[in-house]
Amino acid sequence: MQTIADNAYIAYRSLKGRLDAEIAEPELDPLCAILLRKIWMNGSSIGIAHLRIQLALPPSTLSTALRRAEDRGLIRRYPNLIDARYVDAALTRTGRLVAQTVANLVGEMETDVHEAAGGQARYGFDRVAWMLATMDDETEPYKPLWDPDDALDVDDLSS
Repeated sequence: MQTIADNAYIAYRSLKGRLDAEIAEPELDPLCAILLRKIWMNGSSIGIAHLRIQLALPPSTLSTALRRAEDRGLIRRYPNLIDARYVDAALTRTGRLVAQTVANLVGEMETDVHEAAGGQARYGFDRVAWMLATMDDETEPYKPLWDPDDALDVDDLSS
């Protein structure tokens, strides 16, 4: 029996293999591909804070991946037009072409998985692929978002 980790790794390797076969230039890692796809699906631009929340990525992971995409000429970052405290990311002309290819490629993979497994496989495949790409890209070990040792004591609340 295969574990979730086994299947996640297989999905990740499948995505990486298809990206390598379909997109020669620019070199594209799975996390950048997922980010480009999300930006493409949002209409070619997105708020970076929204993107981080949508994909549940640590800020350092998202920043590093966006920098790689920007260095490859796939996106550009700029201050949000309504609130300059926020930053948006937009696909460049090259980025739109690559993002469309990635969206089609991932869509084909999702369809294959959905037809083979049925039900919620498409959603599950998305989540597992994002999880693996994030794990691969994060340089720091994962920590729980909430540490039970840091929990408030009921007595602390009354003082």
